[in-house]
Amino acid sequence: MEIWFIAAVLAAVLAGVSNFYFKIAASRGYNAEVFILYGGLSSSILIIPIALILNYSIWQINFFTLMMTIGGIIASLGGIMKVYALRHVDSTIFFPLFKLLSPGLAIIFGIIWFNESFTSTEWLGMVLGLTVPLMLITKAENGRQNNLKAGLIFVLLTALVSALAAAVGKFVIDSGIQVLVALFYSSVGVFIGTLITIIFKQGFRPTFNHIKTDSNFKLILHSSLRSIFISLAFYLVLYAYTKGGTLGIVQTIHSLYILIPIILSIIFYNEHWNLQKAIAITLSILSLALLG
Repeated sequence: MEIWFIAAVLAAVLAGVSNFYFKIAASRGYNAEVFILYGGLSSSILIIPIALILNYSIWQINFFTLMMTIGGIIASLGGIMKVYALRHVDSTIFFPLFKLLSPGLAIIFGIIWFNESFTSTEWLGMVLGLTVPLMLITKAENGRQNNLKAGLIFVLLTALVSALAAAVGKFVIDSGIQVLVALFYSSVGVFIGTLITIIFKQGFRPTFNHIKTDSNFKLILHSSLRSIFISLAFYLVLYAYTKGGTLGIVQTIHSLYILIPIILSIIFYNEHWNLQKAIAITLSILSLALLG
């Protein structure tokens, strides 16, 4: 079993736990921008002492660190829209569609920009992994959603920006930059992107009062915990690229993280569950075996 595959699977598990915090944020009515803002800040602060201990030079400004910062800015928009989407539709609607669209776009970007190619078994695993979760969406789900149309629009937008952020990460890592340095600038980008979004919505002067008003201990705690999990997950994704993992396959494996927030949402928020959903999850695991 390749080390990049193990890294990608571990990243999916950590990302799954991290993404459950989006459901928590949506259900508790946290301000989406403020929630993501604290996450980017927490990740950036966490990385600095680690880099100093490991003797990494993170204070380097060049084309690739700027690109990684831009990737973080793009990712911040994806995180904000995840919270918005989950206010309109259940996890069992959002995550399967997101799992189809985002890695699907990543596969296209990988073929066009990185000249990636796959074996017939890998194609089967990717197609199975991407399409089977559509079994989770039925007509019966429509009546359970707050605003299905708005939710689907946010799913599409989130998938697009997430795929773009993943492609930027792959491009930067292929340049030979250290993974921890890339992670640091991505986190900085998330913070900058979210702050710009708040300023755009609120205006420059009211921004900090807005952040202060919508901040509370639980929001900061949940945001910080999410940032720890997602930072570790993103580190492993970048590491998988350095060990030969392709954008398309790594992102398809990574997309299997949806199983965790779906199951946790069913347990803690009583979201709808049936045999069809259990079969879809089982087949998603089969696709992982094919990719391995």
